[in-house]
Amino acid sequence: MQDIAQLTDETLDSAKRMQILDGARRCFLAQGFDGASMNDIVKAAGVSKGTVYAYFPSKERLFEALVFHDRRQQAEQMMAIESHGRLIEDVLTELGLRMVRLFTSPESISWVRTVVAIGEKFPEVGRAFFEAGPAYSVKKVSQFLETKIADGTLRPVDPELAAMQFIELVGCCQIKPRLFASRGVFKDRPMEETVAAAVQLFLGGLRAQGPAQ
Repeated sequence: MQDIAQLTDETLDSAKRMQILDGARRCFLAQGFDGASMNDIVKAAGVSKGTVYAYFPSKERLFEALVFHDRRQQAEQMMAIESHGRLIEDVLTELGLRMVRLFTSPESISWVRTVVAIGEKFPEVGRAFFEAGPAYSVKKVSQFLETKIADGTLRPVDPELAAMQFIELVGCCQIKPRLFASRGVFKDRPMEETVAAAVQLFLGGLRAQGPAQ
């Protein structure tokens, strides 16, 4: 165990910041943005009000920091793409399942609803959410598709646009019914089935002519 005397100011600052974010996360997820007060967050984090304001000057800035932190951390874990020696179908199917499982989790659905609800009033929060999660995912998928275009597996297309289309396809039938609490309006299809169909459709439009690489 690391001796407290060996901890740097930066380490202590980081630990205190995370303590505040952890408390804020519990409050926002339980009460929503409007329902959670700074006093609630102070109590949940177990720190003084002065400490919270030293790191975050307002509830809006705290929420923005929390949204960016959580979405980026999840996106980095989710978007680790191991592709060496593997068929592109297998890579995209595995990636698609990871993405949909995260996007349809109760916590993710709650975050999206909260961010959308306050996005017009606090557009910087919406931008933080988008850049940390969806935009980061598009970037990673785009980079992978670029390698597949370069080696001849896929035909030449705009990789960024193709990445956005892939993400929309794999989420089909899964995300929106949960987001709008409307499961049952259409047939409830297994996630594995919808992702496999999405990958097949995606590659059917983009695979290069000739033998697969």
